[in-house]
Amino acid sequence: MENITNNPTKIAKVSIKDKYNKVVEEFITKLENNDVEHWTKSWSMTSQLPSNFESGNKYQGMNVLTLMGQGYKDSRWLTFNQIKKLGGSVKKGSKSTPIFFMKPVEQQVENEDTGELEVKKSFFMQNYNVFNIEQTDGIAYEPEIKNNHTNKLDTPQQFIDSINIPLYRGEPAYSPTDDCIFMPHSNEFDSSDEFYSTYFHELSHSTGHKSRLDRFEKHTVYGDEKYAFEELIAELGSVFLSIENNIKPDSKKQTAYLKSWITALKERPNILYSASSHASKSTNFLKDIVASKQILQSKTKTKSMGGPKI
Repeated sequence: MENITNNPTKIAKVSIKDKYNKVVEEFITKLENNDVEHWTKSWSMTSQLPSNFESGNKYQGMNVLTLMGQGYKDSRWLTFNQIKKLGGSVKKGSKSTPIFFMKPVEQQVENEDTGELEVKKSFFMQNYNVFNIEQTDGIAYEPEIKNNHTNKLDTPQQFIDSINIPLYRGEPAYSPTDDCIFMPHSNEFDSSDEFYSTYFHELSHSTGHKSRLDRFEKHTVYGDEKYAFEELIAELGSVFLSIENNIKPDSKKQTAYLKSWITALKERPNILYSASSHASKSTNFLKDIVASKQILQSKTKTKSMGGPKI
């Protein structure tokens, strides 16, 4: 008779939630070991925000932070199956990086009051593992070219001017009541990078206004963390906008913001996912405004010249 005690032990399947919590735990460990500044400095190594090499789609939210923190200069990533499809292979000893996204699922639920069936949408976390293009062999690709600024604008100042939020002189701040930004003059900062990264922080705050993404009242966290949560969104938004505009993010300032969240992250790991998702929405919202104005200006210019020539 077979001795079942000698059978190999089955390896328990790791849940997606456990994978996500492990990523956050590693992040918290870096915060506690004062290693986060080195991690945030790696954000400025990449020439662009992370994207999928095959599709060109940009990664969003927490995945941006995770992928930028891996220390690769190239911002392009692939799944194992995509690498195989392109005829490539993963370099020996390479470790994949987990990314996460929310998949919408619709379910029919009975309304307790009316008894009628209603469609309820819920979201479930999904997980992929990806490799940086630098971790592959056998795939032909050109080195990335440094961003020539978002939406082909010449300077970060042109990006800011296109948003057209009223500006007044004062300590850096955004006023939701008056929907305006306060900033010192650029020559009062140690560098232009510090000036623009600070400006991008306040600009990210402005997307929470009720006339834009309406974030201030609709999306909150518990008690006194509400203000700090919005500050974290704005700082991550500043990071994303800085990279898009060739501005070096301020790693010391980011470290201070992130360290203040150690306790909250331990209690509710989903906060990092939520804040970074809002930061991506904020960044995309601002970029869409600029892109729309660029298209409108181009059409106006063409019209004023009498239309296209044949």
